[in-house]
Amino acid sequence: MIKEQYISLDTARMLKDASFDVPCRRHYTKSGSTWETIVPETIDESRDFTWFPCPTQALAARWLREVHKIHVSPDFNRKGWYYLIYDITNENRLDVSDSYKMSYEEALEAGLQEAIKLI
Repeated sequence: MIKEQYISLDTARMLKDASFDVPCRRHYTKSGSTWETIVPETIDESRDFTWFPCPTQALAARWLREVHKIHVSPDFNRKGWYYLIYDITNENRLDVSDSYKMSYEEALEAGLQEAIKLI
């Protein structure tokens, strides 16, 4: 069975710092464990504990496209998976992976992290 791929804890921390505000059902605690809510929630800074939203990779990529006009595109060649990052407002390539990954999801995760650094 194919399952949704959620972002890593490191990427979740980066998204929180970048003001990611899309309601999510899954969240990370500071220690890295996950928990889910019935109703999607956004970050509530008034709570006494720190937690990070844990969206799927697809939702994080969509947020980058819609809010920041940055597109992350995993691609493949004979050496493996890599990513490209584009500014979709002027169709400029902003970055290309300098290393290869074993899977599409690993390339997308690396691309998401690099794209978040650009905003």
